[in-house]
Amino acid sequence: MQSPYKNYIKQEVEGATKGKLVLLLYDGAIKFMRVSKKAIEENNIQEAHNNIMKAQNIIYELMSTLNMDVGYISRNLMRLYDFMIWQLIEANKEKSKEKVDSVINLMSSLREAWKEVVQKEEGSSKQEQEEGKSINFAG
Repeated sequence: MQSPYKNYIKQEVEGATKGKLVLLLYDGAIKFMRVSKKAIEENNIQEAHNNIMKAQNIIYELMSTLNMDVGYISRNLMRLYDFMIWQLIEANKEKSKEKVDSVINLMSSLREAWKEVVQKEEGSSKQEQEEGKSINFAG
């Protein structure tokens, strides 16, 4: 039997739009990086490694979802994700919480920008629905 928390997460993911899924991925990566940073501070090398790897896997997933046919935004995101991966590899080798912090900051900035996009998208969708309700098809 699943816990209520796991049920909530499952419902959240299954009902999410593509934009919200990206936000969930950003949230997960940030969470794992914060846990890894705490583990580095506590000299828990294995815990730091495991959580850095989880964050890297999420970034790889974000990379795999980019549509490279749409132009410079996707290419720039790919470069940023690639840089984040490189920083996390270095952070993992050196057990550097500063490098983890730099990736957290980058990821947090991307998350905030993406959140604005999702909110605008949801606002446009709601406005279109409301405008659709007011149309009189009776003639």
